[in-house]
Amino acid sequence: MILTAPVTYLYRVEVSGWDDNKAFFVENSELEWTDDSGKQVTLNRGLMDGTVVFLRLLQPISDDRSQPVAYQAELVASTYEGLRQFRLRPVSTRPGRRTELLR
Repeated sequence: MILTAPVTYLYRVEVSGWDDNKAFFVENSELEWTDDSGKQVTLNRGLMDGTVVFLRLLQPISDDRSQPVAYQAELVASTYEGLRQFRLRPVSTRPGRRTELLR
């Protein structure tokens, strides 16, 4: 039996939105994307579950991918250092239509 490790993609992103203190923030992070866990980011601040954040690729793959894309954040874990890891789910921009940062 051959076991293969899941492929992980890392992208530098800018994350912005309102934190759990209702303060607007902009923070650079890495978007981690795997088939198993989906899209996740680690941030220095807390977010309430379901908070909408905006991600923008810092090194766009193409011109149309440099625009911010909305995601809902769901807390996955906190580290001993106080960092928080969030799973990201796409937010629909129009009823019946989904927008994703990376396809």
